[in-house]
Amino acid sequence: MPRKNTGARPATIIDVAREAGVSFKTVSRVLNGETNVRAQTRERVMSAAKALDYRINHNARNLRARQSRTICLLYANPSRNYIGEVHLGALQRCQTEGYSLIAEERSTDTNAILALRPDNRLAGVILTPPLSDDPELIKLLREHAVPFVRVAPSKTSEPGRDVAIDDRAAAREMTEHLIGLGHKNIGFICGPVTHEEASVRLQGYKDALEQAGISFDPERVVMGNFTFDSGISAADQLLDLPKRPTAIFASNDDMAAGVIAACYRRRIQIPQELSVAGFDDTPLAATISPSLTTIYQPSRELASEAVGLLLEEIAAPSETPQRRLLDYKLIARDSTAPPLV
Repeated sequence: MPRKNTGARPATIIDVAREAGVSFKTVSRVLNGETNVRAQTRERVMSAAKALDYRINHNARNLRARQSRTICLLYANPSRNYIGEVHLGALQRCQTEGYSLIAEERSTDTNAILALRPDNRLAGVILTPPLSDDPELIKLLREHAVPFVRVAPSKTSEPGRDVAIDDRAAAREMTEHLIGLGHKNIGFICGPVTHEEASVRLQGYKDALEQAGISFDPERVVMGNFTFDSGISAADQLLDLPKRPTAIFASNDDMAAGVIAACYRRRIQIPQELSVAGFDDTPLAATISPSLTTIYQPSRELASEAVGLLLEEIAAPSETPQRRLLDYKLIARDSTAPPLV
């Protein structure tokens, strides 16, 4: 049942949207008297506004009318599969909320993006890993008063809003899955050192080994850079060990696909002779052969949620850390099986 807003902070349009169970844009349409809204939805929004004692701030409305409705998605990730999913999730949410989206790979000249701000052509920015942890970029955005939201940052004590999954727990669960199949000699392909979540996933791998009483061997951890080619190179290093692993866990799907390619060249059968696991569950995971056991990271949903959080940040800037965690899921497919006895 709707409840009146009893806090010191006046209700915002975001509060009304949550109370009514509709989008920020739908509330805006109702409050602006637009006709392309169903009567039932209009009634629900108005009831929520009344229950929360929402007051239209006409000065703020006039300011917003002059503001940009363009959001920038900044990325610096070599995985086209991951970025493609993030881009699609952000684009779909922006279209729903009545915003436009531009996606930019960060160059050395970040000011090229920030230059959009003075002319009110940029409403805010979504930072994806590893830019989510880039202190210079974050400082620059704050100095230019550009609202932003971070996707999957490792540092959760920063003021503002961010959205993520529990990467450490997810990597631990995948390693436990391999151990549960009977694997004790498990190789791990880590992401680049510039990506903080790569070290977090490595820690989850270590956690599972320790819990199972399996000694951690640094020789079985090889660095990659989240690309297909780096997966091939890392797999070659692991498969050339005197006692090669019976399973390899790559910390993204692109590198896991590289492992499968390396095994094909060596005529190593998957999963009979080697189990392979990935992370992300991009479309690639279900289309390669054998299909890839992986961690489903809701990349589209993370990006969509980031857009929603950015609209909240624009409406009511946050000075305290606010993190929203989404669920992940282990997807077991054909690339993993018990080791040969």
